[in-house]
Amino acid sequence: MEHIGERIRMIRNLRIWSLIFLLPGLALFIYIVVLPTIQVINSSMYNWSPGQVGTFVGLNNFTQMFADPSFRDALLHTFVLLIGAMIIQIPLGFIFAYLIFRRYIGSAFFQTVFFIPMVLSSVVIALLWTQVYNQDFGLLNSLLRAVGLGDLTRPWLGDSSSSLISVVVVVGWQYVGLYMLIFLAALQRIPHSIFEAAEIDGAVGVRQLKSITAPLVIDTLKLSVILVVTGAVQYFNLIWAMTQGGPANSSSVLASYMFIKGLQESRLGYAGAVATVMLVVNLILAIGLQRVFRREPLELG
Repeated sequence: MEHIGERIRMIRNLRIWSLIFLLPGLALFIYIVVLPTIQVINSSMYNWSPGQVGTFVGLNNFTQMFADPSFRDALLHTFVLLIGAMIIQIPLGFIFAYLIFRRYIGSAFFQTVFFIPMVLSSVVIALLWTQVYNQDFGLLNSLLRAVGLGDLTRPWLGDSSSSLISVVVVVGWQYVGLYMLIFLAALQRIPHSIFEAAEIDGAVGVRQLKSITAPLVIDTLKLSVILVVTGAVQYFNLIWAMTQGGPANSSSVLASYMFIKGLQESRLGYAGAVATVMLVVNLILAIGLQRVFRREPLELG
C-alpha cells in the first residue's frame, strides 16, 4: 500500500510540474492570440475610426457587409483561390516529392529548384510574375505569339476576366515546394522493407503507388488539405502586391477587402467584422474537414 501511495504522489507531482511548465506558453498564447481575437470580435460591434470614440452599432457592420456586392465578390474569389491552390499545390507537391523520393537523375537539383519560391518574399515573386504577365514584353504573351496563338494574348493582370486565375496560378506555384517537402518527409518515413516486400509480390510502378505509397501518406494528405484551406482564406501579400484586388475588384479576396475597409477607408469596426467572418469561415472549414477525414479513413490496399 505504501508503494502505491508513493506512486500516486509521484504522478500528482508530475502533473503539477507539467502544469507549471505549460503556464508560460499558455499565458503567452492567451496574450497574443486569444485576447486580440476577442478584441477584434468586440470591435466588430462598433463604428469607430482612429482617434474617435467608437459607437456601439450591434450587428449593423455585418448587415452592411453582407449587403455589399464587393464583399460577396471577395468571398467568392477567396473560395476560387482556395480550390485553385488545392488543385495546384497538393497534386504537384506529391508528384515532385515522389519523383525525388525515387531518386531519379537530378532529383537533388530539382528539390532545391522547387523550394526556391518558398524562400523568396511575396513582393519579389509579385514583381517577377508581373513581368511574366506583361502585355507587351511578358514571357507568357511572347510565348503565345511565338507558337501562333497571338489572339490569346491579353493584359493578364489588367483584364477582369483573367486577373484572378492569373493570381491563383502564382499562389499555387509559390507553395508547391512547401508541400513537396511535407510529402517527401512522409515518404522518407516509410520503411524501405515495405517497398521491397511489395516488389516481391509484384506491386511495382503505378500499382505500388496506388496500393502502398498513397495509403501510407494519407494522413499527410489530410494535413496538407487543411493547411491549404486555412492558408487560402487569409492570403493577402502576393495578391495585394500584384493587383491590389483589381481591376474592378476582380481579384479581391477577404483579406484585401478587409485591408481596404480598415486601413484605406479607416472603418476599423467594419474591418473587425470582416476579420470575424474570416475567423468563422476558417473554423468551419477546418473543423468540417477534420470531421470528414475522421469519418472516411482510407485503409491500406
